Amino acid sequence: MSERLWQQLGAASGVVSVVIIFGRDLIPRRDYGSEAEEIARTCAATSAPQTIDVVIPLLGIFGLLGLLFFFGSLWSALHRAEGDNGWLSAAAFGGGLASLIILLGSSAGTIAAHNNACAGIDPQLWQTLHDIGSASFFLSFFPLAVLLAASAVVAIRFGALPRWLGWMSAAVAVTLLVGGTAGTIYAGDNGLPFLLFLLWTLVTSISRMRRAGQPLPTVSTAPTSRAIETG
Repeated sequence: MSERLWQQLGAASGVVSVVIIFGRDLIPRRDYGSEAEEIARTCAATSAPQTIDVVIPLLGIFGLLGLLFFFGSLWSALHRAEGDNGWLSAAAFGGGLASLIILLGSSAGTIAAHNNACAGIDPQLWQTLHDIGSASFFLSFFPLAVLLAASAVVAIRFGALPRWLGWMSAAVAVTLLVGGTAGTIYAGDNGLPFLLFLLWTLVTSISRMRRAGQPLPTVSTAPTSRAIETG
């Protein structure tokens, strides 16, 4: 397998993840009722699960796992452009990884609630476990903002990504910070920052696929060497 194709596969994981996550949200779902009604419906679905009851949660998990491959591909491009002594590329990957840990970890509460639907779970506890997932969703915006902010700096300063994409990264990072702060302080349902992140992921993934195999700008030590010699 050629190096260019290998890089394209890594970059394409972003497109695949966005398609999976969007496809999951497009699947028709039943209307939500009170906590007691949801517990009864979940218990019935657990006793006789249908395909959709299994597919929706798995698609969400697979979509997030696909982002991990995309973050690894992005880190490779950022690291090459920034150089061995750079730290922003590591911060970008760390931010992406932290967001996935928060999002995947938040699913544990929902899974626990669903697994105990037939065991007489208290409706208030049911709602609390689901609220943990909503709160974690907004908390994940902060490490995602670190991912995009670090990517923006490396793109603008070192040319790891197109400059216009670097500015787009900076704008989405600000949106994530604002959305995460608002979602943490005020209870609400505002998924716009995450949608913008998915759009950024799609655009960045396509850009990386088109630039796969092309030489990236690398940090040169020549100016430093000349400075030492003249000094």
